Amino acid sequence: MKRRLCLIACLLPLLLVTLSCQKTPPSSTEPRLVVLSPEVAEIIAALGAEDQIVGLTQECDYPPQLAEIKKVGNFGLVDREAVIALKPDMIFTSSLEHDALAQEFGKLGYTVHQIYPRSVRDISHAVTHIGEKIGRVEEANSLARELEGKIEELRRRAEGKPRPRVYMEIYRDPLMSVSDASYVGDLIETAGGNNVFDVLERDYCRIDAEDVVAAKPDIIICYSQETLQTILNRKGWQDIPAIRNKRVYFEKDINPDWMQRATPRAILGMERLRELLDTF
Repeated sequence: MKRRLCLIACLLPLLLVTLSCQKTPPSSTEPRLVVLSPEVAEIIAALGAEDQIVGLTQECDYPPQLAEIKKVGNFGLVDREAVIALKPDMIFTSSLEHDALAQEFGKLGYTVHQIYPRSVRDISHAVTHIGEKIGRVEEANSLARELEGKIEELRRRAEGKPRPRVYMEIYRDPLMSVSDASYVGDLIETAGGNNVFDVLERDYCRIDAEDVVAAKPDIIICYSQETLQTILNRKGWQDIPAIRNKRVYFEKDINPDWMQRATPRAILGMERLRELLDTF
């Protein structure tokens, strides 16, 4: 009997250590989330709450572990029945092109949050807002402070320096770029660049090739699946300063998600753009 008690006493600490190392399952009180926006999905993951997500759209591809979560369609075509079947407590949509969808789920009795940061500063606000809704307030406040500090540091780095003219090409046919009122335009300005199209009819808008020639950008960032050769073949573009000086950059040079998604990784995009701007 004494030997048995001794054996149990020896094994008990090992058992406690083993149990303490096991992953704690999500609390049943944590809200079940369906996320239809890649920006929101990335922010939730940054707060350590990806285990609360039960459904996503196809575009929600970062961080990589989100690939294991059930997909409910894509950004432009959400499978309503698939969303409902997941019995979410909250649905997060984008306020960019998702108004009708949000209203539809709202009428069905679901709690819907529409979120899309429209400026770099708005990212930290989105982080704290999401943190409040999903019960990650402390983590959200910490991340928001970190982001605000890095944004302010980037602004200081840009002070008193030249502001090269930047043309961002987001689509080829039709040719499209961004205005200063867009999130991407604000990111360019925050990093210390001068977006060549300060005013357009829409935030993300069609433009004419001749307008780019007239704007004389010093830097071209091309996300329209074009190659340098096809850009060189455009009429009159050979005289653009960015092309003459070989300052044309593609996805391999600067990750489009860093530039176009309003998430904490925007800091990486601005830092990379700042590196390019510092060569002037």
